[in-house]
Amino acid sequence: MTIINAQNLSKQRVYYISKTISGFTLLEVLITMSILAFGMLGVAKLQLNSLRDTQNAQFQTKANLFVQQMATHITANNSVLNSYQLNFKQQPNASIDCQVSSCSPSEIAQYDLMQWHQSISKSLPSGSAQISVNNNDATIIVHWDENRDGSIGSNCPKESTADLECIKIKRSFR
Repeated sequence: MTIINAQNLSKQRVYYISKTISGFTLLEVLITMSILAFGMLGVAKLQLNSLRDTQNAQFQTKANLFVQQMATHITANNSVLNSYQLNFKQQPNASIDCQVSSCSPSEIAQYDLMQWHQSISKSLPSGSAQISVNNNDATIIVHWDENRDGSIGSNCPKESTADLECIKIKRSFR
């Protein structure tokens, strides 16, 4: 009889021990899942930052290309350098399509500005441009709202968060 009781007692102990261990394992799994969830959130945040930085680099590359493109147009038509003046947020327009009609150098300048400004507006968020001419020097600036936060300032280089991002070059012509 004592042997049966000892066996029953050991079965009870095994039951209580296994019940305690299984609860502990469940807690371990819960903690592990929480750690993994926070880790995955961190990875997702890194991915979003990477995508944002890649897009910003793309905007900067496009702006550089636009500035170089206009410098090339001005070089090809530098006899009317003053016709390439463009104020910040100004919408240039051309009365003649110089791709299908014969144009004067001033009309070519206006057509170049119109085409260039339209390309900037389509390719960059809140994209705009500015060209100022002083004697034989031209300063070409392309602005865009990199963060899409409604910035409207035109300081270049950027002086505050209210200013747009920009690319600026200064070239001498003639």
